[in-house]
Amino acid sequence: MTDLVLVADIGGTNARFALADLATLELSHLHQTLCISHSSVDAALSEYLSGLPLKPRTAALAVAAPVCGEAIDLTNSHWSFRTSELCRSTKLEAIHVLNDFQALAMSLPTLAPADLRQIGGLAPEEHATKIVLGPGTGLGVAGLVWSGERWVPVAGEGGHMSLGARDAEELALLQALGKGDAHFSAERAISGPGLAALYRAVAAAKNEPAAEPIDVVARALAGDAAAGEALGLFINWLGRFAGNAALAFGARGGVYIGGGIAPKIIAALAAGSFRAAFEQKGRMSAYLAPIPVYVILAEFATLKGAAAALRASLAAPI
Repeated sequence: MTDLVLVADIGGTNARFALADLATLELSHLHQTLCISHSSVDAALSEYLSGLPLKPRTAALAVAAPVCGEAIDLTNSHWSFRTSELCRSTKLEAIHVLNDFQALAMSLPTLAPADLRQIGGLAPEEHATKIVLGPGTGLGVAGLVWSGERWVPVAGEGGHMSLGARDAEELALLQALGKGDAHFSAERAISGPGLAALYRAVAAAKNEPAAEPIDVVARALAGDAAAGEALGLFINWLGRFAGNAALAFGARGGVYIGGGIAPKIIAALAAGSFRAAFEQKGRMSAYLAPIPVYVILAEFATLKGAAAALRASLAAPI
């Protein structure tokens, strides 16, 4: 029987678990839980393992955090762990830890046309570098580079690059969002919490109360003026950031947008300022114009990418 492995996508809000067949990357026994419902990664993982009909020996955990060693601290969650200690407590033989967008990058070659919605550009260049980015609880970025034999993911923390303003209105909003902080990262605006904060700032600038609970996308689609303006700014900044990332990576193989927000605003991304903001790079506008941008529709792409990364790691020569 084909060996099944445990795969996980652990973000700032949700943790998703599944078993994956390394031969086919097929997922089974899918489970999702809120991170705040558990005291630790250990508790959430152990609960999932206890409900399985069979015990996997190996796991691949895609985490929303830098992976620089054995100690992992989730960027937008209270969870942290040490890989060796998690192995002992869960009785797993091996745990492979990687960044969540690094895993999402590894899923790109497995995605079908139905898993994607293209927003502008032409066809991707074969074997050219791809990038994946996306707003959720935070803002993730990773690359995917062709080695000549296989795809290699490139992890990073691009969501924490500084975000600048293009005019006085944007500067005032960023100052309101940053509250005087010395560093204002792109993630502070281009994320779920960032969108909510942006809505509050726009409403305050209009001397209007921000409605609660805040669902900016729903309010914008319902005709709320402040929410619509906030969503428009969010889309513009996302497009600008995506264009910057495409330039940094030379991503002629395409830009892929993941995360939970983008699929909800596809119509606005396609009809709004996103593509213009993506391409508006002066002398490099013609370089960006043919690069396709795709929204990832596949719900569990990161889990499949974690399995693909584990398979590649196990197959790599020592």
